[in-house]
Amino acid sequence: MQRMITMRRLRGFVWASLMGVMPALGAGAHVVPAAAAVGQPAVWRTYDLIVDLDKLPRTYTCDQLWYVFRGVLRRLGAPSDGLHILPYRCSSTASGDLRSPRVQVSFRMPSILHGTAVRWAQLRAVRRTVTVQPGEPKRLQPTDCRLLRQIRQTLLATLPVRVLSSDLRCSAGAHFGVTVRDWVAAPH
Repeated sequence: MQRMITMRRLRGFVWASLMGVMPALGAGAHVVPAAAAVGQPAVWRTYDLIVDLDKLPRTYTCDQLWYVFRGVLRRLGAPSDGLHILPYRCSSTASGDLRSPRVQVSFRMPSILHGTAVRWAQLRAVRRTVTVQPGEPKRLQPTDCRLLRQIRQTLLATLPVRVLSSDLRCSAGAHFGVTVRDWVAAPH
């Protein structure tokens, strides 16, 4: 019996040392590692949406839409695993006349937990600010202002993001973009 208690204490000491806990004269004084305190408790929330784009100024191929939506969602913090994008009613070539495509998207984003629900946390999430503009993501071009305007009005309007600024006047040669504040998974 004495040996079992000693082994438990030894395992407890090793475990406490590994976790950043400092034992103090038989009673452990817990010191929370700085990394564990980063972020808020959260769960992954799955979104499954159809984004209707209407009367775009030019024809987009299905590949172009796939890459733009993937880039926007990744920029907003959606992990690539579980990210599904299906554009349809789009053209196979840029010379087509289909200008009102649809894009079905399925993805995950962190949802913050509060109160007693924190016990169900799957991850920790941190707030950050991100801008979506030509080149960020890479496939968003200077000619895509109206596409981004419709993405803001449809997709971003359904997400738990706070739009901090939005310049989508779409005048010739003008810079455009949307800056949002959102939650992303905290780095491990």
